[in-house]
Amino acid sequence: MSLFVSTTFLRDNSSLITALDILKSINVKSVEIGSNHIFEKNLNYIKKYNFNYIVHNYFPVPKKPIVVNISSLDENIRKLSIEHVKKSIIFCNNLNARLYTFHPGFVIDPIKASSNKNSYDFIWESKKINKNLINKTKLHFFNSLDKIIKFAKRYNVNIAIETEGSYYKSELLIMQKPEEYEEIFTKYSNNDLGINLNIGHLNLSSKFYKFDKFEFIDYIKKYIVAIELSHNNGFEDQHLPLKSNAWYWKLIQDKRFRKIIKILEFRNTNVKKLVSNIQLFYQKYKK
Repeated sequence: MSLFVSTTFLRDNSSLITALDILKSINVKSVEIGSNHIFEKNLNYIKKYNFNYIVHNYFPVPKKPIVVNISSLDENIRKLSIEHVKKSIIFCNNLNARLYTFHPGFVIDPIKASSNKNSYDFIWESKKINKNLINKTKLHFFNSLDKIIKFAKRYNVNIAIETEGSYYKSELLIMQKPEEYEEIFTKYSNNDLGINLNIGHLNLSSKFYKFDKFEFIDYIKKYIVAIELSHNNGFEDQHLPLKSNAWYWKLIQDKRFRKIIKILEFRNTNVKKLVSNIQLFYQKYKK
């Protein structure tokens, strides 16, 4: 079993090197390089750390900020997003990272990331969503995915899309419900593409769409290559540390997923809380 800790525990716009120094000081061995850091021209220092790495979505951070949306209805945003993903894949190849995970995209383009500490959903303009927009978004998603999978194979990098989920903005997201994954399984094998199961998102989507979490997990199980762990209240994507008596321990302790990458992906969390949650994970995991 590999437990990875995401560098997103630091406040937004922190330097990656600060996060890596802290994780080294608390004897973390495996790191997910997260999406909330500042742009840095030179990232050569990363290889000086003796971590096992995986990389998530918005890293390396581009000099000119964008919101990555590989399914965008805007052709320019879609192209920029695909190019960002390709650069991240090359980065993973150079770093020898085990996995690159990314988001499937949005029905309309977010304005920016939220700065609300109670929720890390994006911020969108109000717009009426219809079935035609959703169908166009999914068409772009699969066209983009075809290109990304081909590129990742060229660079021998394993990739995975992250499961999405929102309670208040569910109409703006794709790849939230079980039936949305049917086409994934038809088009691609698990050698082409994996799934990063985000349990925080799953908690939100299952509550809104009223489906059983564990039936969904059983449905996608053959594609799961990573499980992203955080706690929320069922309404907001809070990225809180894990609680000792929550529903997700049944999943974490499931023997079918013992060798699957587990990622603690918290936001704005101090080191003391981070260390105690790592300890909680191992205590519960061994039961």
